[in-house]
Amino acid sequence: MFAAVLLVPGIGPWAFGVPSALRDTENRQQSDEKGSESPPEKPQDQEPQVAREAARGAILIRVPLPLSSDADTRILASLESVAMRSDGNQRPVVILEFVSASVPSGPAAADANGALEPPGESKSIGQGTPFEKALSVSRWLSGPKGNRVKSVGYIASNLRGHAVLIALACEELAMLPDAEIGKSGIDETQVEPTVEQAYLDIAARRGMFPASAIRSMLDPSQSLVQLDLEGGGVEYITLPELESKPREQGAWRERQLVPANQMASFNGQELRQRRWISSLVNQRELLPVALKLTGPIQQKPLFSLPRKPVHLKLSGVLHRRVVNRTLRAIDDAVNNQKADLVLIQLDSPGGNLDDSIRLAYRLAEIPSDKAEVVVYVSKHARGDAALIALAADAIYMAPDAVLGTGGEASINAAEIEKRKTNFLELAQRKSRAAGDLVGLVHPDAIVHDFLAADGRRMRTVPTWVIDDPQNPMWTKGQAVDYSKGIETDRAIAMGLASGRANDLESVAKLFGVDELPVDKQTSRIDQAIEWLASQRWLAYVCFLVGLICLSAELSTPGVGVPGLIAVVCFMIFFWMNLFQGTIEWLEILLIVAGIGCLLTEIFLLPGFGLFGVAGLVMLAAGLLLAGQSFTIPTNRYQLEKVVQGLGQMGLGMIVLLGALVVFHKQLAKLPMVRWFALDQPLSDKFVVAMDRLDEDRQMLKGRYGTTMTRCNPHGKAILGDTVVDVVSKSGWIDEDMPIEVVDIKDNQVMVRRRTI
Repeated sequence: MFAAVLLVPGIGPWAFGVPSALRDTENRQQSDEKGSESPPEKPQDQEPQVAREAARGAILIRVPLPLSSDADTRILASLESVAMRSDGNQRPVVILEFVSASVPSGPAAADANGALEPPGESKSIGQGTPFEKALSVSRWLSGPKGNRVKSVGYIASNLRGHAVLIALACEELAMLPDAEIGKSGIDETQVEPTVEQAYLDIAARRGMFPASAIRSMLDPSQSLVQLDLEGGGVEYITLPELESKPREQGAWRERQLVPANQMASFNGQELRQRRWISSLVNQRELLPVALKLTGPIQQKPLFSLPRKPVHLKLSGVLHRRVVNRTLRAIDDAVNNQKADLVLIQLDSPGGNLDDSIRLAYRLAEIPSDKAEVVVYVSKHARGDAALIALAADAIYMAPDAVLGTGGEASINAAEIEKRKTNFLELAQRKSRAAGDLVGLVHPDAIVHDFLAADGRRMRTVPTWVIDDPQNPMWTKGQAVDYSKGIETDRAIAMGLASGRANDLESVAKLFGVDELPVDKQTSRIDQAIEWLASQRWLAYVCFLVGLICLSAELSTPGVGVPGLIAVVCFMIFFWMNLFQGTIEWLEILLIVAGIGCLLTEIFLLPGFGLFGVAGLVMLAAGLLLAGQSFTIPTNRYQLEKVVQGLGQMGLGMIVLLGALVVFHKQLAKLPMVRWFALDQPLSDKFVVAMDRLDEDRQMLKGRYGTTMTRCNPHGKAILGDTVVDVVSKSGWIDEDMPIEVVDIKDNQVMVRRRTI
């Protein structure tokens, strides 16, 4: 099945989800909105709504007339690309819109081609089209390759010259009532038999126009005549054929449809009356209704082969640095390298709504005749990251990929309403349903399907619909559930995605790219740096090492190796978090305050009390928040992120403790470690002296003295005239401090600090 996903800004009135009812939203007062319809309650027990069958959309290819340069090859390349995407179950619908080659691109294009006033000869298009170019396109459409798609020609202006041949090659034609088709031989002084035969062959394959009408459009000498047969049938022949046709009395009644010496030209109204065309539309907005489309109309830009692709990767949290780098890469590729195909591999939980809107706008603003944007969702496009996918010309998804659901940023209804204009503009530019943009970014939003009396459809927020309360046009349908995201099959059924693919390489081949280029944004060094910065456990290890070294540095005068190591570790920690864009003043204050409380507990208030507990809590909170961009989790993804952060913090501690256990012998030999925690002496000269005084140890109880070294808890003290190994019973005791011997236990002299 096929679901189209894009319509360029110039085709705004055809948007599936952005009808004219939503255009004037900013001028409407809030009181009027609330008065027309109050927000409905979201159904509590409603199952997720899934389309019963895939939304049938269409691909729009503009045929610039007259065909010149390589226009025919670009049209054929686009047709081939569309035909390759057919899955065999249902042929893609391709609308060939015949436009002037000078039609402006952008929003003005819709007005230029959508006028409903009767088109005169001044609005005729197609004259000057070379026969050979028109024939090459016509043969593809009416041949075996063309049978892989369902081709529909859309005529909004008078179609002249050999461009008529392309229209005749389409399976169906849809026209404005006053638009004309005919005068196909206007560029020929004399129609060659081969030209006439080519027209007849192409028309015969489709069977819409009788052969006599084809001849009459080519040759002014073959005026068309209608014969109303006696039995009630109708026959069309040319005037020369009529003159040579034997006639019985009362066999028919003839009526000349085209004046003598004039080429035939027929408007949409009379063609529909004769059933030579399938659809007559009074305005562009009704074309999807006439063609019985349930999905959006997507424009397929025209590009020459081989394509000039550029490959971009967007993964992880989308913070400002990533978005700015991506914008620079896109501008350089499109403007400087002249890339005409932007392939984006997306796997992101989002990060910042405003930054994602900024990137989505840039993708949507790329002119359709300059580059085509294709997004491949390899795993997730959560939260605001879904906007980037919806801003593309086409979306392809991995079989198990998901669009939407809660992401890194906490987005509520108030933020959506504040950016209402942005959502509506993006929806109109890309012919998306405004409700899809809202629902994928804010899964709890209330979005409904709406059906108009004339058959148009849209999917939007109920309070965004502008309607006449006295004579409403739109009927509200079922609510659409986005709470669990949109999986691949459902995205295709809803017309959000064009199809599924196992990898980006497969997607590239659908657009004529055999070899995927290297990711433009990052070199191998950049990729290594990004990978390193994403390892949260490593950041925690650096922080813990820095904290230990800082304690060692503060306990000794001067600046030494521990202080240098602490500075380096803290620099790495804060760089990793700044690189990921997840640390702000709150996290910094929590971390600094936590360290301050722990140092206060160690150096000023021995033991482990209130300051120690508060320090650990603030440190843990600061470290956890430093690894995420939100403060309080509001969705399932954020809860999983909190659990993951705690796990990585624990992993960091385990790695550090494991390293200490494995390398404890080597670490014990380092001067810094030996200085930081003095080992209990075993066989030095002080021990020998103590062995000689074993019998006098008990006599030391109650004696006063002074510490010779710091006690942590082991140290040395001077008791009278003797240097004695002591153990502090009351925590850390600095050197040259008064002490008192309180006990002799296991040949250890237990001391405490004495208050003088």
